[in-house]
Amino acid sequence: MNKRLNTNRGSALLIALLLTAMLSLIAIMAVDTSNTDIELAYNQSNLESAFYNAEAGAKRAFVALNDDDDWRTGYNNTGFGQGAFSVQMFDSVGTPALFDTVVIRSQGNVQDAQAEVELWTVPVYYYPFTYAMWADAWINFDQAGCTDSYNSDSGTYASTLLPDEGDIGTNGTITTAKLVTIGGDAFTATAGGITLGAGAKVLGDTSTTKDSVVLPEIPQSEYDWARAHSVASSGMSGTFTYNNSTKALTLGKNATVTLTSGVYYFSTITLGQYSNIALAPGAKVTIYMSGNITFGQYSKVNTGGQPANLQFFSQGTSLAFNQGCEFYASFYGPDAHIQYDQTTQVYGALVANTIKLDQGACFHYDRSLGKVVHGTTGEMIQVAWKEL
Repeated sequence: MNKRLNTNRGSALLIALLLTAMLSLIAIMAVDTSNTDIELAYNQSNLESAFYNAEAGAKRAFVALNDDDDWRTGYNNTGFGQGAFSVQMFDSVGTPALFDTVVIRSQGNVQDAQAEVELWTVPVYYYPFTYAMWADAWINFDQAGCTDSYNSDSGTYASTLLPDEGDIGTNGTITTAKLVTIGGDAFTATAGGITLGAGAKVLGDTSTTKDSVVLPEIPQSEYDWARAHSVASSGMSGTFTYNNSTKALTLGKNATVTLTSGVYYFSTITLGQYSNIALAPGAKVTIYMSGNITFGQYSKVNTGGQPANLQFFSQGTSLAFNQGCEFYASFYGPDAHIQYDQTTQVYGALVANTIKLDQGACFHYDRSLGKVVHGTTGEMIQVAWKEL
């Protein structure tokens, strides 16, 4: 009897010891799992912090790039929060295939955690000829003036003519005499800024609450470059007078000058009656002006040609069309006054400070000019993002 009781007590003690060992093991495993979870959470927190550091570095670089689109300095181990970020910049100088793209690559570091992101950015290009006519201060039509539109990329004026999309706009006022037809929209940034004469009509929409537009000045460096690389007078043929010292171009009555492809720089251009500026077959010409342009009666410029192939950029204060002129080109002169005399016909696009159309003068917007680009605004925009 006593022997059996001792045996049972020994079994109970063994079972208790085993249970104690099992509970201790479970406790140790629980503590180890808890420590692992804490370490994982700590590492995850650091990794997330490193990612946010990388993102912060990329955004800071993006701001710096918009302040100066030539900025490529980047950042090296710049402190942020509990860690740091480093930024590298990549563009077409090192990778020609990037063309106009600037890549921002940013690495964030917190403790032993590391994350990396990339932003892909491109410049915002300036489209100077999205309106038929744009004037900073005002546009004025004398009686029976008009605008309409066509598309020289698709055919002739007659075959692509539309009685709309000849849009005009100004920061100031639009006024018309009687019987004027604006074949498109009319916009101003001045309340009550549109005044129409008797029988005048706007075929599109009207608004006097548009945001004002700042016409970008072409940088002086661009004019200096044009002067240094001008192909006047080597690219010119015909009957004309060109003063190499003053850069003035003059054509007498019935004279013609033909321009081959290239960039030209002139101080002034003066055309006599019935004179003509023509482009050589297939030529594309850009003319930079430091002064004024005067076209004599019935003179012609690139008649029947595509306006995109002849572009004027002017620092001058005047573009004057005398009676009966024809002009197939685009003109950008933020400080210029444009004056049409009677029956002049312009095909293309005009940007100036003020524009005045005399009786019977019409303007025909070439819709293909809406896609013409001239330089950038200096702003960069983000087009892609990824985590590496």
